[in-house]
Amino acid sequence: MGTADGRRRGCSRTAAASSACFPPDLIPEVARRLTNLEDFFVLRASCREYRSLLPLIPSNLASQAPLLLLHHAATDSYALFHLPLRRFLRFRLPRARLTDGRDRIIQFHSLGCRVAITDYATELRVLHPFTGEETCLPIPPKMMLFTDFVLCYGNRMLTWRYCERIIQHCRLQDGDWRVASISGPYCIEDLIMVNGILYVLVTSGNSISTGYRLGVVELSDNDDSVELAFLGGQFDATTFHMDETSELYFCLAQCCGELILLISAVELYPQTYHLFRWKSAEAKWARITSLGGFTLFFNTHYFVGCLGPDHPGIARDCIYFTDPEDEGCWSQYSSVDGCFRRSGPVDLEEQLMGFASSGYWVLPSMC
Repeated sequence: MGTADGRRRGCSRTAAASSACFPPDLIPEVARRLTNLEDFFVLRASCREYRSLLPLIPSNLASQAPLLLLHHAATDSYALFHLPLRRFLRFRLPRARLTDGRDRIIQFHSLGCRVAITDYATELRVLHPFTGEETCLPIPPKMMLFTDFVLCYGNRMLTWRYCERIIQHCRLQDGDWRVASISGPYCIEDLIMVNGILYVLVTSGNSISTGYRLGVVELSDNDDSVELAFLGGQFDATTFHMDETSELYFCLAQCCGELILLISAVELYPQTYHLFRWKSAEAKWARITSLGGFTLFFNTHYFVGCLGPDHPGIARDCIYFTDPEDEGCWSQYSSVDGCFRRSGPVDLEEQLMGFASSGYWVLPSMC
């Protein structure tokens, strides 16, 4: 892990010459126009002054393209794939191994520009793949690999499981996990933070035909309950004039600070998606056919982040999904015209592992 050039020295002659072309006050503007993360770090590493002028903040990384974290077979590590350039960058996450030499079974969770890594039994790590900065937490007491989701909520880390009632949470500074449970007959369908508010989508049972409710969650360090305040009434497929006999998937997202509901028709191919914006004043969902130029990213059906508008290397008003069945592939859906496209394989030179595994979005401009 680290920059393309690890040296940390004063300005070299080359850097000094560059400095004459790019005065320090223009360096942030130059950085904002770079679309390759390696170029950004080369510029940042060329001079101490440049490094101080280029902290890893959204404005300096505004033009960086989204990346896919994939298992790279040639180096037995996890590598970042640049979508527009269609090649791997030189950033690597080493593969963790047990003391007896066996590979650990690990799972990744996208957290914008960071990733959370859970292994089989020991720890949960929050890692910045560009700097190597890492926070290590003990594994949550009731966590199950490949079934739990991880979410960053302010200075807390949360884990939750689809169609269950438990939310595990701890503060990053102490690592003391609390196991809280939603009371009543409600099961979690999705959980998301928007503008500092933790929203939850629940059903009143495990049946796919059961109605949905939107609520706001409050967590406490003093007890093991989850305070749930509902917003609006119950809704289901018929609320949105959809066929209630179809298999539908409901999930939450956010676009430009607004809460979004995405409904997908699982049985159709190419898949069809419907978008709705939460109107808090009226306590109801309103259908939308445009994302205002913004673009949403999902790991399968789990929301990762929002970029745009006019972000380089990606399409406007679109939704990008990783493919759970084919490592290195993703799908793109236009919210404007309903066009569905699937990417070609990344594995053009057999650079990926041979087993099927979804990639994980890493969005540098969300740093």
